[in-house]
Amino acid sequence: MDNNIKSNTSFWSEISEYKIQVPYYQRDYAQGRVDNGRIDNIRKVFVEELYGALKEPKNCHLGLVFGSYDENEKVFIAVDGQQRLTTVFLLYWYVAWRENKLDGYKEKLKKFTWDTRSFSSQFVELLFKIQSSSNVIDAIKTNSNYFSVWESDPTVKGMLTMLEEIEKQYPKDEGGLCQKIFSEDCNIRYDILKLEKNSDGKTYLKMNSRGRSLTTFELFKSKFIDKYGHGPSFANNFDDKWLNFMLKMSKDDKGDFADPDISYMNFINEYTYMILSLHSNDDSDKEYKHFIDAKMKDNLTDVPFISFEKYKPAFENINCFVKFFDWICDNYETIKSIDEELRFPDSKFFADEIIKSSNPHFSHRTKLFSLYKYAELTEYAPIDKELYKRWNRVFRNLVANSQIDGNNFGKICKTINQIANADIYLYLANGEELSHFDNNQIAEEISKAKQIVNGGDEWESKIIEAEKYAFFKGAIRFLFQNAEGKVTKDSWELFDNKWVNAKEYFNGDGVCQKYVERCVLLRTLISYFSKWENFIAPFYVNSKENWRDYILLNKDLNAQVNRLLSNNIMCDFKNFESDIDDARMCKTQDQLVKTNILDNLDKDWYYLEKDYVRLHVYRKNHGNDIYLGDSMHENRILASLIEEKRIKCNQRIKNTNFFRGENINFLYDNNHQIQWFANPNEKELDVYLMENDWVDYKKRPNYEEGKLDKDNHYCFRVTEDMESDPSKFTDALDELIKQSQKS
Repeated sequence: MDNNIKSNTSFWSEISEYKIQVPYYQRDYAQGRVDNGRIDNIRKVFVEELYGALKEPKNCHLGLVFGSYDENEKVFIAVDGQQRLTTVFLLYWYVAWRENKLDGYKEKLKKFTWDTRSFSSQFVELLFKIQSSSNVIDAIKTNSNYFSVWESDPTVKGMLTMLEEIEKQYPKDEGGLCQKIFSEDCNIRYDILKLEKNSDGKTYLKMNSRGRSLTTFELFKSKFIDKYGHGPSFANNFDDKWLNFMLKMSKDDKGDFADPDISYMNFINEYTYMILSLHSNDDSDKEYKHFIDAKMKDNLTDVPFISFEKYKPAFENINCFVKFFDWICDNYETIKSIDEELRFPDSKFFADEIIKSSNPHFSHRTKLFSLYKYAELTEYAPIDKELYKRWNRVFRNLVANSQIDGNNFGKICKTINQIANADIYLYLANGEELSHFDNNQIAEEISKAKQIVNGGDEWESKIIEAEKYAFFKGAIRFLFQNAEGKVTKDSWELFDNKWVNAKEYFNGDGVCQKYVERCVLLRTLISYFSKWENFIAPFYVNSKENWRDYILLNKDLNAQVNRLLSNNIMCDFKNFESDIDDARMCKTQDQLVKTNILDNLDKDWYYLEKDYVRLHVYRKNHGNDIYLGDSMHENRILASLIEEKRIKCNQRIKNTNFFRGENINFLYDNNHQIQWFANPNEKELDVYLMENDWVDYKKRPNYEEGKLDKDNHYCFRVTEDMESDPSKFTDALDELIKQSQKS
């Protein structure tokens, strides 16, 4: 293979001797795509690297380019690497154009072509005809030979975008870049893997069909070994032990093997990101993000360029990398089996995700770093299964219950790196510092570690069982905290009873079905509140997410949750129908939830709220609220009139004398539309004559702005005597209708 590699050549050297042709079967130029994200960042970083090589005496190596030479025609056909070559061509062209020296170089630069793509080829030809200008895009688009239809071609569009970036980063104060870029000593370099003549297209397709990834990994490996190799054993690891491991990792679900280079490069990029984040003083997720953006995917030529120089800081202690990689290869099956035993059902094995996924979660990256630290603390000895189970379990819980992203990943790595004992139980039980994970979960893990260390294996078994139960996901402090949210010897003694009740009330889907009916569990919890001010709640729903995050783990509900899990569920719901006056007495939720009014609500959605003198029982649909409390006239009056068949109202709640909705609309004597307005005040009254399906108030003649509603509309205020004698209410309605008919 070495005889077929042309090392350390430059674009100018190649194009001085050969035409450089992008063949017809290559995809469009993608480095100029606009996505306001990954590719934009790749483009920016790549151009920075190219300019950096021209401004400073350091190499910018573009990696390995595949292609074949036709020595008779003096043509190099780029099989892979055309994306990078196109960008470099645009840089060469722009520098010469910007510095008004294009005439001296254009004959050679014209030897770069996109074969058989008319728009792309025509656009490249145009570049050598445009005049000097302060803005390259304006200069191109105002040229008389430019056609806007070219922009429908993705390659032309991409070239325009890349030229914008090249112009944006051009170092105005430097000048004289032509002399550097068109020199034989130009620091922008790449290697060429020479394929057999006339085999380029077939080879490309054949290699792709076998899954052979045309990447720069081989070049990276050679540079890595040259820089850090300690002799034959180091190089052999790359091509034997580590390669075999990565080959196994590349195996898919069907049993087929992919190119191990992808797994290799992905692992190295993740390791680099992890180590640089550990030692960084910048907690921004942008500083080293290009390493994880560079992870390989199916698209072989979308892998961005990253200078080898950028990897070096992560491998200053190369022995750590070598030992860790060796240790993973030796212990992978054990690590995986323990992870499978302990991890939560909706989780994936972090090591596989790190290597195989193009975008693993930061939870997976955190688990990788915790594994890295464990290996270091045990001096890379074969895994002690019980010791690692403890370590894995604690970090499983911390990761599952903490928000981790690029902004705090470095801090979390630093926290883990401070741990000085591989026996994580002893470390936590001794009160050693642990930070940057969720504070409540840290405190929980410390409490559980102390209980296990002092109480023995029996406690560890019970805790592990509870952590994996239902939807708890490692957070079970509600089983051993007291009503004040504190952990004491007495509170741990209540664990068994709470644990029995927790299994009775909850399952993997959330609340067990018999406690979903009539919202029994929720209603019991709400009944434990004595003050409305303490009723802190978003929507109280029977979903497992709501029960976990907003109820069981809510420190403001410690007393209520403690009582719920320590006692039998209340089921003595009273029937409102026995005495309608009971409804007027329901001014606290502990009274309200014991009535049958909530039986008719949606089983998954409701919450309660005190608003002035009313109790609101909200449903998911705001238009179906129920209003209870001191303002109960409408309930008694309307219920009575419905029974007498004087009115019809579809807002009545089945089997109760209560009504849904803020405003209650009803039909009087089968003909007249009436609305009972929900929020009467000094100006607005209670009952209105309506029209147009209760949308508009029926107005009085000579309507004038500013007058009381009784003067503007047909309406009246309800009095207390109407409640005891509903006929007075209907008399008022009759008078209202009579007045409207006179007009």
